[in-house]
Amino acid sequence: MEKIKMGFIGVGDMGSHHCMGFDQLADCEVRYICDMNEGNVARTLKELQHSKPVICSDYRELLGKEDLDAVVISVPNYMHREIAVAFLEDGKHVFLEKPIAHTLEDCDAIIDAAKKHQRILQIGLVYRYSNLYRRMAHEIGEGRLGEVKMMWCKEFRDSFPPAEWFYDKSKSGGSIVEKDCHHFDIFNWMIGAAPVRVFATGGQHVIMRGQPNLITNSYSHYPAKTIENPSVVDHAFITVEYANGSKANLGLCLYLKPRNLTGDGLEIGLIGSNGAQLVARNDKTIDIAGGENYTRDHLDIDVTSDSIMGGHTGGQTQRIDFIDCIRSNRQPFASAEVGRNALLIALAAEKSITEERYVYLSEFTNVEVS
Repeated sequence: MEKIKMGFIGVGDMGSHHCMGFDQLADCEVRYICDMNEGNVARTLKELQHSKPVICSDYRELLGKEDLDAVVISVPNYMHREIAVAFLEDGKHVFLEKPIAHTLEDCDAIIDAAKKHQRILQIGLVYRYSNLYRRMAHEIGEGRLGEVKMMWCKEFRDSFPPAEWFYDKSKSGGSIVEKDCHHFDIFNWMIGAAPVRVFATGGQHVIMRGQPNLITNSYSHYPAKTIENPSVVDHAFITVEYANGSKANLGLCLYLKPRNLTGDGLEIGLIGSNGAQLVARNDKTIDIAGGENYTRDHLDIDVTSDSIMGGHTGGQTQRIDFIDCIRSNRQPFASAEVGRNALLIALAAEKSITEERYVYLSEFTNVEVS
């Protein structure tokens, strides 16, 4: 079987891990790496076991390459449209890190290009491939909780990596767009209905405009840096209402220090129509309690087989799916439409904070939520 020849546009924190993961797949070859940061390239090359890629610094050098089947794009959000559309028009399949874009206009341009050129477009909504969240969906599908009526996500964590684009809303789309598309997608997935309206409140408590903000980060390799004028929120509460009457709430904090000190910085839970509750903690465990028979279950989920090298849960499974989609010409589980639906909630939340009101998803033009 001929190998899928791949290029990697951006090998920072996310891109380098993608590069390492695809390198471990027997039917893939890392043919090209494109990144202006020589440190990122060197760090990634040290981890490759099977490939010896060509290195370049401008993605345009890869356009028109006949020895390239697909690209993985892990660059700042405001660059997604330019680069993804270029490769889709060049006939390449695209794995695009989430969010699909920082604006709905850019998002739709990318989706249109994928449809026009009949290429696979997979979005890096990694939770779709996680053993843990697939088990959550399985329990719901088996009727363990009846219908999902309430959901919540508690995302209390440290700040973004100290790169300025994260803190510039015009480039990232805002903290909620950048960070929480993952969680809104889980809401959509588990509730199984169309979101109708969003209300959010948020602002700046610690990382603030008009003052120097020394940003440190516990999970990236970038050194501490001072960000002078951040335009994104560092906290928020967001409520999403669905067409079937279900409700979901997300709480975001981006100034927790030290990161996840109590071991419960990330919690995603739900309550079903039969009164049972399911809670997933730290991408590792699921607890189910209550309901009609008052049973209680604790599940320690396999969190290693779907990832590599301690990476994000579901990380390797999503890469395997991308290759399979290319070979079988089918749409991925984390499709462009899935990514768009999650982005709509995030955009509505950002708008709600700015305008201090409910935002209806019908306000966005050409909205089709499936």
